[in-house]
Amino acid sequence: MLHFSITPEPSLAEFHHVLHIEQNLVKKAAVRALNKTARWLRTDISRSTAQALNIKVGLVRNSLKLQRATFTSLESIVSLGHRSGVIKAIDLGNARQNARGVKVGRRQFNHAFIATMSNGHRGVFERKRKPRLPIKELQVVITGQLAQQLEIMEEGRGIRQFQKVFERELRFLRGIN
Repeated sequence: MLHFSITPEPSLAEFHHVLHIEQNLVKKAAVRALNKTARWLRTDISRSTAQALNIKVGLVRNSLKLQRATFTSLESIVSLGHRSGVIKAIDLGNARQNARGVKVGRRQFNHAFIATMSNGHRGVFERKRKPRLPIKELQVVITGQLAQQLEIMEEGRGIRQFQKVFERELRFLRGIN
């Protein structure tokens, strides 16, 4: 006589508990994957924007805000911060006064000057009119380029990256290499 036996491992009484553990592993992997993908997105957007505008990556990266996912809130957000899109000219590099104006890094600002305000703020300024005052501080606006890069990421690169990272995290948490 042929005898065939199937014994579930773990036993059926413990199956609900194991299913709950598996569900927690999936949720934990999702949180880790969301946060890693969000960091990757912020870095990728910063790199491409900085390369397009020929500025330092760190200046662009500070313009992007990252909200991390948690176990209770499975949502990770990369967005423009409240000061995003504006980089002061003095932050672009070493500022040097010359005959035409000010050269900061690789950029030349004609008719500009370097000044230190009474409160200690140092910047690159330009006169609005002929008299000495008013003056305005020169800035580089990057909002358009950042928005364009965010739209490109919405086209699917971020989702593909999340899927790849999620599978990797799930294998790691389950102990499968």
